[in-house]
Amino acid sequence: MDRFTVYISNLLPSNATDGTNFAAGEQVIYAGHAHALTFASQISKVETLRSELTFGQILRGLQVYGYQVVDPTALAAAYVTLA
Repeated sequence: MDRFTVYISNLLPSNATDGTNFAAGEQVIYAGHAHALTFASQISKVETLRSELTFGQILRGLQVYGYQVVDPTALAAAYVTLA
C-alpha cells in the first residue's frame, strides 16, 4: 500500500477474551518506522556431530537474538472496531 509494508500476524491481541482491555469486536493495529526498533542476532556456539543416518557429519549451532525499542515516538497503535 503506497510504499508501506503490511505485516499480518495471528499473535496480536484481538478482543476482550484475550485478557486485554478491548471492547467486543475491537482490534488493535500497530504501525511505525523501521528506525524505531533494533534487532541483533548471532551464532554463539557451533559443534559438529557424526550423523546417525549417513556417513556425513552434522553442524549444530546455537543462535541467540534480541530486540529493543530505541525510538518509541516512531511507533503507533490504533484501536479499531470492525464494521
